[in-house]
Amino acid sequence: MRRLPLDLLISLALFTVQAILIAPVFAGEFTSARGSIEGAYITDARFIVDHFPDLSWNPLWYLGFPFEWFYTPLLPAIVATLGKLLGNVPQAYRLVAATGYALGPAALYVATRQIARLPLAGVLAALAFVFLPSPSYLFPALRDDAIGWAAGPLPPAWRLVTLVKYGEGPHVLSLSLALLALAAATWYVRAPSGRRLALAVLAVVAVALTNLIGVLGAGVFVGLLPASATLGGSALARWARVLRVGVLAGLLSLGWYSVGFIRAVFGFTTPGGAEGGAAYVFFPLVLFVALLLVAQLSRRVPEGLELAAGWSLIFAVIVAAFQLGGTALAPQPTRYALELDAAVAIALGIAFAWLVRWLAGLLDPRAVAALAGVAVFAFVALGVGAWMAVRDDLAADPHWSDWSERATALWLAEHLGPGERAYVSGEHAFWLDVFGDVPQVRGGVDFAFSNPWWAHVTFQVNTGPDAEVSVLWMEALPVRYLVVTGPGSTEVYKDFVDPRKFDRGLPVALDRRGVRIYEVPRVGDPRLVVARVADLAAPTSAIDRPALEAYVGRMRDARAPRALAQRGLGAWRADVDVGEGESVVLRQAYDTGWHATVDGRDVAVRADAIGQLLVPVPAGAHVVELDHRVHGDLLAGIGVATLTALGLLGSGVRRRLRRAAA
Repeated sequence: MRRLPLDLLISLALFTVQAILIAPVFAGEFTSARGSIEGAYITDARFIVDHFPDLSWNPLWYLGFPFEWFYTPLLPAIVATLGKLLGNVPQAYRLVAATGYALGPAALYVATRQIARLPLAGVLAALAFVFLPSPSYLFPALRDDAIGWAAGPLPPAWRLVTLVKYGEGPHVLSLSLALLALAAATWYVRAPSGRRLALAVLAVVAVALTNLIGVLGAGVFVGLLPASATLGGSALARWARVLRVGVLAGLLSLGWYSVGFIRAVFGFTTPGGAEGGAAYVFFPLVLFVALLLVAQLSRRVPEGLELAAGWSLIFAVIVAAFQLGGTALAPQPTRYALELDAAVAIALGIAFAWLVRWLAGLLDPRAVAALAGVAVFAFVALGVGAWMAVRDDLAADPHWSDWSERATALWLAEHLGPGERAYVSGEHAFWLDVFGDVPQVRGGVDFAFSNPWWAHVTFQVNTGPDAEVSVLWMEALPVRYLVVTGPGSTEVYKDFVDPRKFDRGLPVALDRRGVRIYEVPRVGDPRLVVARVADLAAPTSAIDRPALEAYVGRMRDARAPRALAQRGLGAWRADVDVGEGESVVLRQAYDTGWHATVDGRDVAVRADAIGQLLVPVPAGAHVVELDHRVHGDLLAGIGVATLTALGLLGSGVRRRLRRAAA
């Protein structure tokens, strides 16, 4: 009990030091790193604020998609709540992202303190995490990336680069939460109790609801615990406790990780090639080797060092296999450099603390204290220069109102008609819906789609040589304006191979600051039409011109409904006159969540030839009503999570009643 205030004081001190170092990140609204992905997370939060509780369907990204697939919900929900209170969602995002970063050293201290049971080990590990160059910089690509972003005597921490340059706020926050989950799980495995079990489970669930990459990281941190004999008890008991944490956390996570969400995450492949050669099947082998290493080192090295060695091995192999050999042992392997840095920092903290402890038996205590002070000073001195060099790069961009992304978004919002879309690429796609509700073909989270054609279309528009096929897709989807960023734009990615390929086929509606906006001919009502498309076959590829010409030709002959009313983001009512062989087509993505009635009677819906929603309707005058609902698998998962939570709560109450009776 007497140690708790000291641990709390140290944790607060570490949080404060890190918060001071990244103080500019807490202020302002928009990052100066416009290539950052954080625009997508701000968009998610803004969408929640602006449209809650109508959150079943998002018509803005990927031709429309089920909002339940948008991402893991914890960070956007926190940002949306804080943004609603502040009246400023972008500012709320910076506050939450900076807090998640500042929490890292304190969480690392708590985790190291639990596994090594030495306060000095925790302090040294946290200081190494904050100030020492990242071990990930042993890989030249990461080191060069960091140096290129902010030149200084030493490159800044890779964790800082991922937060500020790339906008990975969810991953940074999930790492802090994963370290807290590690601490809670260690506490529970050493001395099990219902309260400690609940704390460990909730911490793991928090990671799962924050970031997909962080789930594997937390799994590795917690999953190696049973191999360490220093945690006490039998190996079987340790495995049973960790398994209990994992199973309960998995059941509770089903409240978001539905079958559809998991399938969407793992089923997406970028057209044109994935990130390296996937070799996920070898990851269990790496895990097995790490477990053996921990078991062999247990009680032969300073307490906790065996676990840090196992974690470092796994994350180093994941990152090295991709950086040096182009092989992906886990999804997006480079991102596990953050977990590698944390594992190595823990190892350094434990090793230095035990060195100090060993010297304490040989030297005068004052000399040992002086050596510990020198170590702390050396850690800080090594990193202060990098922090000072990068400080100006952490500030928000005061000139964000002049961004071409914002100007493009506002222009499109003003000129697009109801139901019309824009085609936007690169960082413009990330930021477009931060500034307004502008439907587009792309979006910010590429696995969150119902209609897979968007990815093939994007690949064709950006890299294909055939402008006419691209225009046919624009007419079919329906896109009204096609935005192309050229060499003179501020676009970071510049992903158009030939920015001028549409000059001969489409009129230019706007040419400003290197951004050209082309106007696409309008083909049919962009919201809902009555068309003869049910008999058309799907294109065999994104360059199947005959199939596309046939579809666009039918759309040119399509008729608008007699009356059309939108009752929400995913709800429509249409009065239609349908001829023989015709169907009603809502020009948004088909999804199994769509429910349709014709004159009040349920009808089955399906996808048309290019994946838009087709409703079979008999000939004559009818009333068609459409409504997108939450998927059944998500509701089932919420049910399982609720029953699990109630079971845990009931079990805790029952234990308390028994103790009270005893």
